[in-house]
Amino acid sequence: MDSKEQFFEIISKYYGNIIDNEIPREFLIGMCMRVTDYYYNQYSRFHKQYPKSQKRYSTFDLKDIDHPSTLETVIKYFKEVDVNQYLYYSSITLKLTESEVKRFEKSREDFYNMF
Repeated sequence: MDSKEQFFEIISKYYGNIIDNEIPREFLIGMCMRVTDYYYNQYSRFHKQYPKSQKRYSTFDLKDIDHPSTLETVIKYFKEVDVNQYLYYSSITLKLTESEVKRFEKSREDFYNMF
């Protein structure tokens, strides 16, 4: 399985191309570390849990970045580091409007409230 650093490299390159210096670099690095931690832990678990799919869970696949958990992780990170600008940072990073970010937050809240 690829190292956590390799996961970080893929993820930070992807978001670095999207953000293009529109958010503070330390926020980009922190957010990418948070997303990396999430996916590295998921892939590590799946790599062990599904032996027939070890190849699939050996290298980070960018198609996974569109999962709602990624959006939730990104929004939560920015909300923690700058509550006043989190909508702006999230919308740039996720390629959504601020209204779409708010709608996503509301839908996740509704989802969690079902349980």
